[in-house]
Amino acid sequence: AGKIIAMTRTGCDQEHLSFVLFSMPGDISDRSAYLRGDAVKNPGYAIAGQLEKMSELGVTSAVIACNTAHASPIFDTALGVLKDKGIKLQLLHLVNETVEHIRHVLPAIQKIGVLGTQGTYRSGLYGEALAAAGLQAVLPSHAIREEVVHAAIYAPAYGIKTSGGVVTEKARELAHSAVRHVREQGAQAIILACTELPLAIAEEQFEGIPIIDPARIAARKLVKLYYPDRLAE
Repeated sequence: AGKIIAMTRTGCDQEHLSFVLFSMPGDISDRSAYLRGDAVKNPGYAIAGQLEKMSELGVTSAVIACNTAHASPIFDTALGVLKDKGIKLQLLHLVNETVEHIRHVLPAIQKIGVLGTQGTYRSGLYGEALAAAGLQAVLPSHAIREEVVHAAIYAPAYGIKTSGGVVTEKARELAHSAVRHVREQGAQAIILACTELPLAIAEEQFEGIPIIDPARIAARKLVKLYYPDRLAE
């Protein structure tokens, strides 16, 4: 919601865009756990149920603010449920929008670092989308994925998901370390492929390397689609 507001040029309260922030996280099981095979319930069904409720409120376009939810086993399931029910809702694909943004805004860059959850890596989500666009994904080593990226997001004592929205210094240090790691592997830009990571790295550039926030890209696309004259940049 904050990123949509930030992308909107306004002169008063009444000029802000009308949107619905629909958050019922307790109904949607962990996406990474499902993709790892640690959970049997496909989150796509619960996601579809919430998108249906949004449609009933008059929403015509939506984006899921979770990168891992765009893995085909989850995203395609949600789309299938909506189609079977005849629900006409334009659903932006966070990953595809991000890759398209890179191609247009950073055309000279070929190697893209990807920092995300284990579920995102396991699904090949960004690797496949980048490859289809003629780009190369640079992924952290397995040790860095688990001990640095996963820990920054999930660690009970200091992880971003477990600290009530407050980014601990430890989580920030780990996120920065992960960025440096993929840069050393040749990454020329880095996708923060988990919604929590931009909380730890809010800069558009970090130590000279472009940082890409998919949620920010999706927010910009939504404003541009429907209110291009109000786009703030």
